[in-house]
Amino acid sequence: MDERIIGSNIRTLREHAGLTLTALAAEADLSKSTLSKIETGQVSAPISTLLRIAEALHLPLAEFFSEPGVDPPYVLTRKGAGPIITRDGSRFGYAYEALAPEMPRKRAEPFLLTIQPGDPVGEFRHGGQEFIYMLAGRLAFTVGNDELVLRPGDALYFNPRQVHTTRVVSKTPARFLCLFIQDEAAAHHSAAPSAPSRSRP
Repeated sequence: MDERIIGSNIRTLREHAGLTLTALAAEADLSKSTLSKIETGQVSAPISTLLRIAEALHLPLAEFFSEPGVDPPYVLTRKGAGPIITRDGSRFGYAYEALAPEMPRKRAEPFLLTIQPGDPVGEFRHGGQEFIYMLAGRLAFTVGNDELVLRPGDALYFNPRQVHTTRVVSKTPARFLCLFIQDEAAAHHSAAPSAPSRSRP
């Protein structure tokens, strides 16, 4: 998905909530400059950053990716057909393939993550809960002070408010299912509607 669409959605939702750029940036623990660049599509924000913004707005992450249309009874994403929602900026470069982007108002946001050998160590912190299931490769994953080596078939459920890092320790890419689960208040907040429709630039 185009970063400008995500940024424009964030700006629309912020304005609907009556928040200034400065106020939202402070609530999401970001600089005003960084938030401004996200809203104008100048930078590709990490998913962890988008989660902090969503939490500050008391909205589900799905609102940032919303497209016009009727609420579907289900969303089917064929193998390899999920859109790449975002990458973690120049620092990391991890690919997030969205597995259910069209389903609105969901509490959990599923992604298929791919990290290449040699990619920089990613460091994250955000609200809600997180679950990952390893599919391929090996990943050194730290939660707080503990380092865990994850292999295919391993599953990890943890509190992402703790600083957590990822590093590939295999010669092949690490691929894993990642489920971001937002706090109930954010996921079911109804004060702000989905962003209005707009054409892709």
